[in-house]
Amino acid sequence: MTPENLKTDFDEIFKGVIIPFFKELGFKRKTQHFARQTKDITQCFNVQKSQWNSYHDSLSFTFNLGFYNEAIRTLSWGQEIPTDFPKTTDCFIQDRLGTYSHKHDNWYELSKRVDRNKVAERVKSDLEKYLKPLFDDYQSLSDLKQFSERNTGFLLSPYGQIVFLMMTDQIEKGKQFMKEQYKIALTPQTTTQTINYPHGKSEVKTSKPYINQSYVDNIERLAKHYGIEL
Repeated sequence: MTPENLKTDFDEIFKGVIIPFFKELGFKRKTQHFARQTKDITQCFNVQKSQWNSYHDSLSFTFNLGFYNEAIRTLSWGQEIPTDFPKTTDCFIQDRLGTYSHKHDNWYELSKRVDRNKVAERVKSDLEKYLKPLFDDYQSLSDLKQFSERNTGFLLSPYGQIVFLMMTDQIEKGKQFMKEQYKIALTPQTTTQTINYPHGKSEVKTSKPYINQSYVDNIERLAKHYGIEL
């Protein structure tokens, strides 16, 4: 199978299955990113190709999803970062669709060993069976509050989680989490780096313990914003 054939296979799945699915649900699109405003959040989706794709032997891709709220983003980072088209990387909650469709990270593969039509059928089935119910059920911060109480798979930054808890009236939980994060931030950390030399020898270097001052500053900023004593 040639690189051109693999690219054609992917393009046909993208144009024939993925774009129509999101168009029917009212999503807007920019390249391989999709977004839809619902109540006080924006639902986001992205098709991600593997950075290791050779295009000669195989082409792999996966699906990212997320939920965006401009106020949470602004408060999390302490500055306005306006965007007219949020992407999954902008979201305060992010995950892979495979978490729900396969119970683990999942990549779809196109190659000469795989029937493109079967891949297209799996993509269509996963979007309809797993993604659509997620986006139907979780269209507001209030909905996400209920979801977060039952699921731990979603990835929230510490700052985003603090703001999310406070904005959804989980005040005591937010205070407790903030204090836990502050304690972690004040704990000196070390990093290790493995250096591989041309002659085959390798060396592991460990940094001196240090405190991430940016982490400390951000937690203190949020505590001041919410009037919480750390």
